[in-house]
Amino acid sequence: MNQWITKITPTEGVTLITLEAVPSSIAFLSDVFGAVSKAEINVDMISQTAPTGNTVTVSFTVSDEDMTKVLALIKSMSQKYPNVRSLVSSSNIKISLFGESLPEHFGVAAHAFQALNEAQIDILLITTSDVDISILIPQASCDFALTALKKAFSL
Repeated sequence: MNQWITKITPTEGVTLITLEAVPSSIAFLSDVFGAVSKAEINVDMISQTAPTGNTVTVSFTVSDEDMTKVLALIKSMSQKYPNVRSLVSSSNIKISLFGESLPEHFGVAAHAFQALNEAQIDILLITTSDVDISILIPQASCDFALTALKKAFSL
């Protein structure tokens, strides 16, 4: 398993925006991310829960520098979407675990989560792709998380 992850990269200064009670429709996502795009704000991680009734929860990350712009955009949409609640957590770090052979192996995420659990690291958000597992954690946990993950994957 140790060679499945070949690179671990931290990205500092990440803000997590979580929108609760979001209408379960593509129209909302189009409105929010269209406004974010028009404001020239880069979004990194995006996650949506499965629908509960007619609502979902959507989380995404932006740089800490863009946090106030995103919050202003969300506030400006409150008339159209009055039930949506926003939660914000800034000064986080994203740790990306990269490995080209990830699609060929199982248990890599479990191994990473076990290492973080043993180091008592809280995870705020997780996203994946075929070759990448991205984990958002509080900035204060960075050194402990990097040490645990590098040890777990022999890097």
